[in-house]
Amino acid sequence: MTQEELFAKNVEFKYLPSVIWSGYEAKVADLAIRDKVAYRAARKNMQIHSAIVVEIDWEFTWFMTFQVNHEAKEFCLLQSAMEIDKKDKEIYKQMVWKIIEQNTFGYPMFMTVSTKHDLENPKVFEACGFVTYLTTGAEWFAYMIYGTPEQCRFKRLAHATMTNIWHSFKWDWLKMKKERNEKIEEAGVKYWVVNPKFASREWCRQGKAGFSNVVTSKNVVEWEDIKNDWGTALNWNASVLDPTACEVILRFFMPTAGKRVYNPFGGWVQMWFVTGSYWYEYESSEIRQNQCDANNKICTWMNATWTKSDTAKYVPEKKSDLTFSCPPYYKVETYLDYDWNSPEWELNSIDTYEEFRTMLFEWYKNAISVMNDNTFFVVMTWDSRDKNGAYYGCEAEHELFFKSQWLHIYNRITYLESEFTRRAQAKTTLKHRKFPKAEQKILVFYKGDMSKISELYPPTGRL
Repeated sequence: MTQEELFAKNVEFKYLPSVIWSGYEAKVADLAIRDKVAYRAARKNMQIHSAIVVEIDWEFTWFMTFQVNHEAKEFCLLQSAMEIDKKDKEIYKQMVWKIIEQNTFGYPMFMTVSTKHDLENPKVFEACGFVTYLTTGAEWFAYMIYGTPEQCRFKRLAHATMTNIWHSFKWDWLKMKKERNEKIEEAGVKYWVVNPKFASREWCRQGKAGFSNVVTSKNVVEWEDIKNDWGTALNWNASVLDPTACEVILRFFMPTAGKRVYNPFGGWVQMWFVTGSYWYEYESSEIRQNQCDANNKICTWMNATWTKSDTAKYVPEKKSDLTFSCPPYYKVETYLDYDWNSPEWELNSIDTYEEFRTMLFEWYKNAISVMNDNTFFVVMTWDSRDKNGAYYGCEAEHELFFKSQWLHIYNRITYLESEFTRRAQAKTTLKHRKFPKAEQKILVFYKGDMSKISELYPPTGRL
C-alpha cells in the first residue's frame, strides 16, 4: 500500500500469518535484539506468532507481533520495534490499525505498554481506540484493552493476585471491592435490608476480639474517673467477607462446565452476590434465622438459597461444582440470632477448641460427600489463640483433615489485610512477644485427577 500523499514516502504494511517461514525471521530478530525492549521477538518460540511488518521506501523498518488465542478467545498484541531514525507516530498508529483489522473474530484485544516509551505508550494506543484498565510498576506500565470493561475482568483479577500472596489493600483490588460493595448496598436499599454487607443487622455479628480492620474507642467520665470504652467498633467489630477474594476464587476454581456453588457455613452474602453476577446457582446452609432472612431478601432476583439448618444435619440434594467455606474463627466473634442468643450448635458457642474442631470437620464431611469429581473445595480460615496466648493450630489441622479425606492440598494462599490496627495492637502484644496476625489463609483442596485441571477449567490466556 502506497500512501505518498499522507507521508510523502512509500509505506507498505505486510501481514505475516507467522514470522517463521515468512522470509523476515532474521530481520525481525536483528531489529528486536537491537531494540532491547522487544528482544523476545527474536526467539523462535515467539516467531510462531503473526506480525505486521512495515517497509518504508522498500526497506524493512518496523514490525509488531500479535497472537490470536481461540481457546481463551482473546487477541494479544505482543512486541513492536522500529528503526530509531525512522520513527513516526502516524505510521505507528497505521500499523496498530492494520493489526486491529486482522481481528475478524470480535475478540477483546490486549496490549501492555510503557508510559516512558515514545511510541508504544497509552496516548498512542488511546488514539487507536484502546483504554487502560490497569497500571502497575509506579504507573510505568499500562494494561490496555480494545473492548469492554467486562472483557478484561479476569485479567484484572489475575493481576491483583498472581502469586499466593493476595494484597487486599492494593489500589485495583480495593477498586473492584468497592464496585461490588456498592451493588450489595443498592440491593439492600431495593429489598429493604439494613446494612447488607454485614448481614443486615449489626447485632447479627457482634465482635469480641477486635477482628475488624477499623476499630474505634471513646473515653467517658464516670464519677470523676476516665474510662475507655474499648468495645465500640465499626459494625460492632464484625468481620466481613471480601467480595474481590470471592470473585477470584469463583473465576479460578469453577470448572468450565460448572454451574453450582455450595457453602456449608453460609454467613455473609458476598460470595452469593459474586456467584449470582455470573449466573451460577448458589446454595448455603446457615444456622441463624436472621442471617438467612436477610440474605434471601437480597437474593430474591437470583437462583440462590440460604437454608436455616445445622450444617451437621444438612446435605444438599444436588452435587456442587465448587465448594467454598469461611467457617467461624474460634472464639473471635459471637454470632447472635433474633433472640440475642447464639443458636444451639453454633460453633463459636462450643466450650472447647477440641469440640469445635471435631464438629467442624465432621460437618465438612457432608459438603465433601456432594462434591463432583475434579472440583475444588476452598476454605478461608484463621488461627486464633487460647487463653494462654498459644495458637490452636486450626490452619494446619485443616490440611491434615482434608488430606485424610483423600483431597489434595493444592494451594496455600495468604490473604493480607491492612496493618493499621495490627500495628496498634503490637504496642501491647509485642511485650509478650506476640506479633499480631495480619493475614488469613485460603486453603485450596482438590478432589480428583489433577492432570485434568488444565482440560476442565477455563484457559487463563496471556497474563
